Amino acid sequence: MSRTEAAHQLSRRRFLLASGSMLAGATVAACAPLPAGSTVPADPGRSAPVAELVIANEAEPPDLLPFVSGFGGWLIDRGIYETLAENRITISSDGIAQNNWVPRLAVRWERPEPTRWRFFLRRGVTFHNGEVWNAQAAKASFDALADRNQAARLKKTAILARFAGAEVVDDETIDILTRQPDTEALSYLRIGLVALPPRLLAEKGIESLAENPVGTGPFRFVRWLRGQEIRLERNPTHWNPNATNLTVVRHLFRPEAAVRAQMIRAGEAGFAYNIGSELGASLKQVVVGGGFQSSGIRLNNQIPPTNDVRVRRALNLAIDRQAIAQSIFRGAATPIAFFGFQPVRLEPFPYRPDEARRLIEEAGVRGQTLEFVYGETRIPEEDQLAEVYKNAFEAIGLRIVLRKVEPRQYNEIGTRPFLEQPPLYLETTSQGNYGEIAGGLMDKYGSQGTGTFARSEYDAEFARLAALEGPERLALLQRLAEQLHREEVPRVWVVAVRQVHGLAENVRSNLPANAYILVEDLRLA
Repeated sequence: MSRTEAAHQLSRRRFLLASGSMLAGATVAACAPLPAGSTVPADPGRSAPVAELVIANEAEPPDLLPFVSGFGGWLIDRGIYETLAENRITISSDGIAQNNWVPRLAVRWERPEPTRWRFFLRRGVTFHNGEVWNAQAAKASFDALADRNQAARLKKTAILARFAGAEVVDDETIDILTRQPDTEALSYLRIGLVALPPRLLAEKGIESLAENPVGTGPFRFVRWLRGQEIRLERNPTHWNPNATNLTVVRHLFRPEAAVRAQMIRAGEAGFAYNIGSELGASLKQVVVGGGFQSSGIRLNNQIPPTNDVRVRRALNLAIDRQAIAQSIFRGAATPIAFFGFQPVRLEPFPYRPDEARRLIEEAGVRGQTLEFVYGETRIPEEDQLAEVYKNAFEAIGLRIVLRKVEPRQYNEIGTRPFLEQPPLYLETTSQGNYGEIAGGLMDKYGSQGTGTFARSEYDAEFARLAALEGPERLALLQRLAEQLHREEVPRVWVVAVRQVHGLAENVRSNLPANAYILVEDLRLA
């Protein structure tokens, strides 16, 4: 996909500012001398040229263990580890996500009982180390990834612990059991269950995969030069011989979006991950998709003044969502009133600063100081958003103290007990945006979740949603969304954002709007 119509050239001032930050990382970027998406002479012993793609990634992962990691980490390990199915998401003209489940290591599946999912596995699949993929391997993978104690020891989340277990039916069939009827099981299996080699697990343990990952994917691990790059090569025994036309993929780590964009301009990378709309406008080719987020502000309803619904409503009325979508995201975002990309019809709060000022006066909090914490860095525009929100909230009579923290501290603050969290917390989430919503509601609005809005009476409704299907499910989801939006006002939903990635001119992309990117969706022209 070529650059969006909404993309505009950078102004000279903005370009110079961006260039200045690029120069700060010039010595680092020089570590990537090969041009983007190059075909270079064959190495000794090779009979064909090397089709190499250099990816400018945003952060070096702490490890390559097969657990859910940040999107930049997924960009690496989802080429190595494969799942049973892949959710290929596209966006319709009205902004609603269209989910299309595509077979991967399972060729088909069915649900013979409300708490039983049956997967018929692909034949002829082997791991990078030669082991065979079958139902026994699937169960070994499930058991390893569902082990809550092991995950805790590795400081990971055992997503599969929500399931009741796995049963081998025959060599090519496995049943996954849920604790209660769960229509969203496939989504959790997609992000939580990847194929792991059973013999290696038994002999060396899952810890051995941290530095030497082994999967069934289209790319196999070659080496990791800490602080420099991770190198993958095409898997010659992959079950799909047409999965990719790349022979080498090199991930380089550049935390500054401006540096990643500059690597495209300089011919040092073929794909620059998540550079944002403004930097994308300076490139000849970008792709919008392969990652989407619902961005907004978490409001702490457990502490004053945000425990007053009038204040929460005022904060929503103070935001001009349409202006943010156009001026900051240049059309790669849509105003929202709920988790983005869900089949819910809700009008976002209108921009009415006069009404917001009246509510602040009525609540008796004019001039009160509120701490606003941010630092997630999931989208490059975060600093701009924080300043826009500060100005908007001060314009209606509040005083805002911005506090930017490092991502590690940001995550720690966001998981504290509710009473210890700040009143305003900038949060961007993908939960509820890729084939599930009940779990997202439980996490953001459940009494045992991480969000600071909590009403225990909603918990049963969220659990009931997970068990429903079809029109009944959609009707309950719509009712819950309306009730939260109109009566509770639990947060300031602002925009649903699609990520913007930079492409070299000889790189082609077929990226859907998935929550993560598959490198095999990138090809050399």
